[in-house]
Amino acid sequence: MHFDLPTIWAILVTVLIAGYIITDGFDLGVGILHTIIAKTDIERRVMLNAIGPVWDGNEVWFITAGGAAFAAFPELYAALFSSLYIALFVVLLALIYRAVSFEFRSKEESEGWKKFWDQSIFWSSLIVALLIGVAIGNILAGIPIVNSAIKGDMLHGFVYAERFPISFINLVNPFKFHGLYGLLVGITTVLFVILHGVSWLLWKTEGEIAERARNIALKLWLPFVVMYVVCTALAYEISFKVNDAAAAKKFLALPDDMFNQIASMLHNGVLEHALFRFPAIEIALIVLAALSAVGYLLAVKSMNGARAFLFSTLTFLFAGFAVMFGAYPLAVPSSVGLEHSITIYNGCSSQLTLTVMLVAALIFTPIVIAYQAWVYKMFLFKISPETIRREIEEAGEH
Repeated sequence: MHFDLPTIWAILVTVLIAGYIITDGFDLGVGILHTIIAKTDIERRVMLNAIGPVWDGNEVWFITAGGAAFAAFPELYAALFSSLYIALFVVLLALIYRAVSFEFRSKEESEGWKKFWDQSIFWSSLIVALLIGVAIGNILAGIPIVNSAIKGDMLHGFVYAERFPISFINLVNPFKFHGLYGLLVGITTVLFVILHGVSWLLWKTEGEIAERARNIALKLWLPFVVMYVVCTALAYEISFKVNDAAAAKKFLALPDDMFNQIASMLHNGVLEHALFRFPAIEIALIVLAALSAVGYLLAVKSMNGARAFLFSTLTFLFAGFAVMFGAYPLAVPSSVGLEHSITIYNGCSSQLTLTVMLVAALIFTPIVIAYQAWVYKMFLFKISPETIRREIEEAGEH
């Protein structure tokens, strides 16, 4: 592994993506759970108020991750946002509709009105979590992109080989490996955000809501672990063929020692166990993720929300960095042939751009993180149906 600017920015983009899933993940989980756990309108208001001060700020991580990917890895951005265009468009629509649902729910006192927007929050939260996981799974399994430069076309860059609607259908097609793997990772992501949402509810609420959230976590913990094991086992079997070794050496733009290391792992023109080329690091991170998941379970059993949130966060961080180290230096592997893949070297911006961005990131990122930490600290207090009723009564008196 090289500690150069493309690698540094690969780590930073991974951190930003992880930051989005960790922060927005728990409020997506609460959005999914609020129609399941809450039995009354007051309880639903408690759950929505638990995420009310922070959910919109959490989504800034999504924009930041996209902006960083665009600036640091423009080829990656262009290829993904064209090949996964419909899926990402649906995600953006769901995020917009979810925001509208939060705002419109309280505009009318009609029970039917509130029920409609409650279901809207549920489905939009579920769709966002599922499709983000589907996108990640498809990328890891290899999507059919072609580097047009290999065929002498220096204009079009990396082009998705399938056309709409086949391109979108295959993202969730269980008869295609990348579609099947995408669905499995999507389901695992949904289970994770629900468990992560439970940890936030244990931290922010009390009484029956917290107790019901705890019971759901105890039921879903094992299915999540099973799905994580299945996804990890299938990831171990992912391999990529190399049709043209000379083109791979030329167009992947890898440092010589890195390319030679990958070339030494080829068997009959296939890079086997492509996401497990650093087994010591992979196993260590997977074990740490498993231990964090056990820590989460113990924290949930003891109703310790802060500790549960810490361990659910660590579970994802260890699992996420296992994915990054497994794929490195591939950013978007191609199922057409490894030589068509986008790496952090053939997809990155100039050294000057990466340097200037790194200086800006080192200055402003700590400020943003400090501000967001302050916001969380200000709103990190327990709420319950009783506090909501008290607020309603006080508002009525005035």
